[in-house]
Parts: sequence; structure tokens; C-alpha cells
Amino acid sequence: MSDTHKEAARLRGETRTAAVEARVREAMVTIQKEMAANNGIYPQNGGAVSMNEVARRAKISETTLFSPKQKELGKNVKAWVESLKKTEVVGRKNVQRTVFERSEDWRNKYLALQDVHIATELDLQDANVQLQDAQKALVELNNNYDAMLEQMRAGGTSKVTPFRKGNR
Repeated sequence: MSDTHKEAARLRGETRTAAVEARVREAMVTIQKEMAANNGIYPQNGGAVSMNEVARRAKISETTLFSPKQKELGKNVKAWVESLKKTEVVGRKNVQRTVFERSEDWRNKYLALQDVHIATELDLQDANVQLQDAQKALVELNNNYDAMLEQMRAGGTSKVTPFRKGNR
């Protein structure tokens, strides 16, 4: 192989290496964004984040991160995954437990809301009964008023005599 061919091959290799590194870094950023958007839980792969998952998201072979040319990148990815395991909920079992805890919290909130709704419905029924009783009492009072007014008018002339003004 001539020197120009070797140089061209080396440049192509460096370009591929840089492209792989860029894709891996982009995959790591994407994973962090997805975890931030899902309350710290990785929404794919059952919640497990690993070097293989980073490779899958970067669309590279799983063995690429272990190759001699990408050894340093593999160490960086491994350190990143380890730091995630210390700060975030990572791993299928941990995610399942966390999802169970969250679902239990939502279930408790639902049951509390259901209890409040039942109490509100009972209060509404009680208020409707009181309203009906008050309306019946109002109708009865109006009927009594009308009956008394009718009796007063039917009684004829008034027996009340006004006092004269001035002279007594």
C-alpha cells in the first residue's frame, strides 16, 4: 500500500472514530433528556441503562465500545453509566419498584378523591332536601298569608275609628 493510500485510510478511520464518538455522546445526552422528562426513569429498555443500551441508541455494535480504538470512549461511557446508577433510578428491578410505588401513590390519591366525591354527593343530597323543605315551608307561609288576607277583606268594614285632628 502506498503512503497516500495509508494516509487516506487513516483519515477515513479517524473520521469514523469521531463520528462514532459523536453518536455515542448524542445518545448519552438523549438518554439524560428522556430521563429528565420521565421523573428520572429511563422510559426504554425496561428502565435499564447500560453500555449496550448506549451502543444501541448510538446505532453502533455493542463490541465497538470495547475495541482498542474506542477503549477510552468505552471507559467514559462506563463511568457515565456508573454515575447514573448512583444518582438516578436505573435498572429493571429498581424501575419496577419505583413504578409500583408511583402506581400505589396514584391509587391512594384516587381513593382519597373518591371518598371526597362521595362526601360531596352526600352534602349535595342533604342540601337538596333542606331546599325542598324550605320551599314547602315558603309555600305554606304564602298560603297562610293569602288566607289571612282573604279573611281580613271578607270581614267587612273596619271597626277601627281614626281620631279627629285638632279638637278633642
